[in-house]
Amino acid sequence: MDDQRNSKTAAVLLQDKNLTQMAYAKIKEMMLNYDIVPGQRLIFVDLAKRLGVSRTPVNNALSILANEGFLDFVPNQGYTVHQITRDEATALYELREIIEVGAIEKAIQRINSRKLDLLKNKKGVYEKAVMENVSRGRFTFDQEFHATYIQMTDNPYLADYFREIYQRIFLRHRIEGLPTGRAKQVVLEHDQIYNAIRTENTKKAVQFVKDHIKAGKEYIFSAVPY
Repeated sequence: MDDQRNSKTAAVLLQDKNLTQMAYAKIKEMMLNYDIVPGQRLIFVDLAKRLGVSRTPVNNALSILANEGFLDFVPNQGYTVHQITRDEATALYELREIIEVGAIEKAIQRINSRKLDLLKNKKGVYEKAVMENVSRGRFTFDQEFHATYIQMTDNPYLADYFREIYQRIFLRHRIEGLPTGRAKQVVLEHDQIYNAIRTENTKKAVQFVKDHIKAGKEYIFSAVPY
């Protein structure tokens, strides 16, 4: 009897965990797609209806996202999507540069035709998104271009940390007010980085990455409040 009760309890706990994970992934996807935006207050009931689950897994998922810094929680008011500050963006871009610049030399040392073809493919995906005027989604393609040459180091942790930092920037800033034309400039900057890696020119690759990150930070800062 106790074994049956314990088995049922374990099954319920597993189901709750799976529903929480599903709710977490869906809410983050909504942030990615700009269905919910930085500064927006989140309503439990509305989210539960949209996700087709009870309020408990939604509450659990929101708590996790708040602990990760994607949401703000105010007692008696609930959760709001966090809007990045300049201080936060400065610190995150600093970390991003440390990871990318630190990875470049090792990535070039371990380059091969397969890795280079994959990097070229990711570069092309971003270019196609720009040509098709994809707005929010192109940030994901930009992320994966950079993550690909970081993965060339064969250190899986570096790419994971990079993606976390990148998402902490772009999931928490609004796109309204950003100047136009940056996407096409990014295409040119990706070309510079790719060609430097392809020709195994570490010095140029490092400089192009630094310039690219600096330009990206200035672009985001144009719409980030003090």
